[in-house]
Order: sequence, then structure tokens, then C-alpha cells
Amino acid sequence: MKFKDFEFTEDNHFVAMEYYNLILNRTYLVVIVKDKLLGIKVNGLVSVEGGGDILTKKVTKMMAIEGDLSNPYSYLSAKYVDKIQECELESEEVLAYDKSNFILPLAHIKKVYHDPKNKWGMGYYPHDGKVYVETSDKKKKEFIILGSQSGSKIANFILGKLKGG
Repeated sequence: MKFKDFEFTEDNHFVAMEYYNLILNRTYLVVIVKDKLLGIKVNGLVSVEGGGDILTKKVTKMMAIEGDLSNPYSYLSAKYVDKIQECELESEEVLAYDKSNFILPLAHIKKVYHDPKNKWGMGYYPHDGKVYVETSDKKKKEFIILGSQSGSKIANFILGKLKGG
């Protein structure tokens, strides 16, 4: 099934940010397709507007999210979403679209939980803490739940899929 044909429902996807290399970040559309959790990069580096000098103000303005910050879809960049319209979600093709995309087989997920504490460094961006996904190979993904989404609901729907729901 191609991305453009996928039917998005409340219990099969969410929008989250991930930090990497200490201070950098990227935004994912995380989708559950059959027996996999897919992470599809839908935005690059995001920043809050700020800075005292004109250069910093211009750069941070370019990286800031505009629009309704409580709407998780405001964090998606059309540039990234347009690129993946023809992507086959039920194959490993998703990995070829961006090196930071990922596939986590549900069978490899051992623990999922929500931490409602705010993530340091998120500035004025609304978020509902973090959802952690731990795998059988001892890796851990930290998803910062953007906008008005519920971290506990997201953790619960992933757990439900692990149990065959």
C-alpha cells in the first residue's frame, strides 16, 4: 500500500519529534502498518524563534514552526510529505526515502510507556511528554509527542497492537 492510499485513523499513527546528537532534532510521522512501527521523517531541524542578533533571528525564524502549534500536523513539512507519496509502506522501501527513517517490527518491541514530564529544550512548543519504545536488542526510542496529542493514548494504542489489537 502506498503512503498516499493509507487511511490514517486515530489509532494507527502519531506525530513526534526525536532528538539526536544531543541538540539536533527531526520530526516523524510514526505509522503502524500490519506488524511494524514505521518512522517516516516529515520535517528536519526545528527551532524556537529567538536570538539577540539579526542573523540568529533570521535563522531561527526559518526553522520555527508556524500555524496552530497545538495541531500536530502543523509540524509536517510539505517538502518531506510530497516526497513519500509513492512510498510502499508494507515494504522496506521506506528506508530508502531518508536515512533517518526506521522500521521497528512489533515483535521486537518489549516495552512502551509514557512519561508526561516536559522535554527540556522544547521551548514554547506544546507537547505531552515522551513515549518510550524499548526493543529486544536493548535499544530505546524517545518520541516527544507534539501538539495536542495524548502520550498515554499513543502508548496504549501501541501496546494494544503488541497484544494483537
